[in-house]
Order: sequence, then structure tokens, then C-alpha cells
Amino acid sequence: MNSSNKMKHCKLLFFVVVLFGWVSLGWIDPLADKVREGNSLYNESKYDEALDKYVNAQVDSPNTIQLDFNIANAQYKRSKYHEAAQLFEKVIRTGDLEMKAKSSFNMGNTLYRQGQMKEALECYKKTVDFIDEIEHKVGSELDILKNDAKYNYEYVERKMQENEQKQQGQDQKDRQQEEEQDKNEQRQSDDNKSGEEQNQESQKDKQDPRPESTRKENKDKKENNQDQSDKDKQKDQRSEQQQPQSQDQKQMTKEEADRLLEALNHAEKETRLMKRDAQHLQHRSVEKDW
Repeated sequence: MNSSNKMKHCKLLFFVVVLFGWVSLGWIDPLADKVREGNSLYNESKYDEALDKYVNAQVDSPNTIQLDFNIANAQYKRSKYHEAAQLFEKVIRTGDLEMKAKSSFNMGNTLYRQGQMKEALECYKKTVDFIDEIEHKVGSELDILKNDAKYNYEYVERKMQENEQKQQGQDQKDRQQEEEQDKNEQRQSDDNKSGEEQNQESQKDKQDPRPESTRKENKDKKENNQDQSDKDKQKDQRSEQQQPQSQDQKQMTKEEADRLLEALNHAEKETRLMKRDAQHLQHRSVEKDW
């Protein structure tokens, strides 16, 4: 971000001015030279060489919090985000409000690069809170830093929403692909089963030595036998249904039974008379001629 780069340039320039003030008093020449050389290399994007100068300067002044901040910036430019975050965190714990605000802002950028967007939002918010505790003029370096923090907060928030939407779209796409794959596997399984069944039928036909006509005749015979068996069963069922009806027809009342018995007695009597007459006729002798 251009505003972020400008902000970092101002911070480095600020430290150079302070250290040059010390040099003019003749206090720490070696430290000032190393910091000046480091800043020059940093502005030329020679971050490895700038880091060496800052580290060497820190040997002469190990407790200078501004050097920790500069080293953290160089590590950030070298994409060493873990090392940069450790030093920014150190400055936030031990520095004054202005250094805390600047380090918190850069810490937010570092966390964003590491994909820790929620944590980055917290750092940008802290930057604004730190600056609000400092008296500053509109358009000053701190005021610009505050606006940059607000911009970064909104930017990261939008990125989080975009990533969430992309993830949802990707999840839906993955589910659709899985469903399609399951359908393809099911179709393949069904095709394999169908092929196996056809192969089994084909093997049965090959194993049967009889010609097709013979197999067809046997099949027809089986069907005819089955039809005849079904007809016999139906006939038996009709016979069973008619039998109770016939028995019912034989049942009669007492009066009908008496009349039938009387008729039988009469018929028997007639039969006896007929037999007697028949016997008489049989034993009659032939009459003599006159």
C-alpha cells in the first residue's frame, strides 16, 4: 500500500533525524553512522544489507526500542513475518504511545500477510485507540497513520467477506462434484451387475447341449403341464363348491320323508303282489285238450 510505504518512510526518517541530533552533540558516532547507512540501504530496497547495519548498531545500543522497530520493518520486507511479529510485539509492550501505535499498525500488516485476518483487525483498532490518546493535529503523521489504520481495517474486513463467499462457493462446488461422482459410480455399478447377469445367462446357454428347438419344446410342455394342473385345480374347486349344494338338495322335511316312506311301502306291497302272481303263473299246468 502506498500510504503504508509513506508511513514507514516517515518513521525511518524520524529516527534518522533524532540520531543525527545525537551525532551533532558528539555522543554516539558509531551508532548514528550504522543507522544512517541502514536507512539508506532500506530505502534502496536492499533489506538484507539494511538488516545487517541495524543489527550491528544494536550491539552498541541494545536497549534502543527504535532499532527493534527498524529491524522488524526489515524482516517484514524480507517476508520473515514471524521474526517481524516478535519484534513488533516487543515494541508494543515497551514503547511509548507513538511507538505502540506505529508498531501495532505494522503488526496488523504482518498478521494479514500470515492470513490471520481477525487478529490483524484487532491491531488496526488498537492503532486508532493509541493515537486517540495522543494529542495530534489534523494532517500530522499520526493523523495520517490513523486514517491508514481505518482504511486497512475496512479493507481486511471486505477481504474476509470475499474469502467467506469464495469458500462457500467452493464448498458447494465440491458437494456437487461429490454427488456427481457418486451417481457415476452407481451407474457404473449397475452396468457391471447387468453385464454379469448377461454373462451368466450366456454361460447357461452355452452349457446346455440341447438345440434351441428342444429347449423351446420342453418349455412349452412345462407351460402346458402347468396349464393342465391349473385347470384340474379349478375343476376340483368347482366340484367342492357343488358338493355341499348337492347335499343340501338331498335334505328334506319330515313330511316329505313320510310321504316318501309311504310311497316306498306301497311300491313294496305292489312288488310282492306282482311276485305272487308271477309265481302262480309259473306253476300253472297246461290244460288237457278237450
